[in-house]
Amino acid sequence: MNRRIITLGDSTMQFNNFLKFPQTGWPQALVRFVKPEVPILNFAVNGKSTKNFISLNLFDKALKEIVAGDVVLIEFGHNDLKKEDPTRYTTPYGDYQFNLEKMVNACRAKGAEVILLTSITERYFENGVLRECHGEYPKAMQELAERIHVPCLDMYHLTRAVVQQTGDEESKRFYMNFKAGMYANYPNGLEDNTHLRYDGAYMVADCFYREMKRLNLFPELFLE
Repeated sequence: MNRRIITLGDSTMQFNNFLKFPQTGWPQALVRFVKPEVPILNFAVNGKSTKNFISLNLFDKALKEIVAGDVVLIEFGHNDLKKEDPTRYTTPYGDYQFNLEKMVNACRAKGAEVILLTSITERYFENGVLRECHGEYPKAMQELAERIHVPCLDMYHLTRAVVQQTGDEESKRFYMNFKAGMYANYPNGLEDNTHLRYDGAYMVADCFYREMKRLNLFPELFLE
C-alpha cells in the first residue's frame, strides 16, 4: 500500500510560501524524515480551530481528497482556546472533543488511519522557566484518543521539553522572533512566540519522527 500523509491543523502546520518567509509550518520540514516516495498533502490553515475548520468547509475539502490507507495527522488547540472569538472557541471537554471525534470518524470511514497530535508549545519564559500554555486541551485530546482508540502524540510536552532545555534566548531561533533587518518580509523584525521558523519546524518534525519511531507507528513512511 502506498501511504500518504495528510495534515489537518492550524498555522503551526500550514504551508507557507516565499511571501511569509521565514515562517514555516512544521510539515514543511517533515519531508526531511519521510521517504521520498511518500507524499505530504497539507490542508492546515492559519487561524483555524476545530470549530471553524469544520464550519468553513475546510474539513470537507480535505475529506474529499482522503483515500484508504492515508495517514491523517490532526493537530488543533491553539485557536480553540480563544474565548474572545465565538467563531473559533470550543470548550476542551465539549465541542473540542466532539469536533475531533467527528473528524476522526469521517477519516476512518474513508479507510484512513488517524493520529491525533496535541498542540506544540508556545515560547513564553518567566525567570528562565517556560510558562504553561494550552490549558486542558492537550489532556482533553489524550483522553478522547484513549476512549476512541486512536494514537495520540503529545507534541505539547515533547516540544516543551526541547524549548525549555534550549533556553529563553537560544529558543528564539525556533520562532518568528527576530530583530529588524534580518528578513526582507519583516523589515521591522517580529516578536512572535507561536509561529515557527525553519529551525523550529525542523525541531517539531524531529520530535514527531522520534515519537513515531518509539511507538513503531507506520515505520514504512520514514527514512532509517
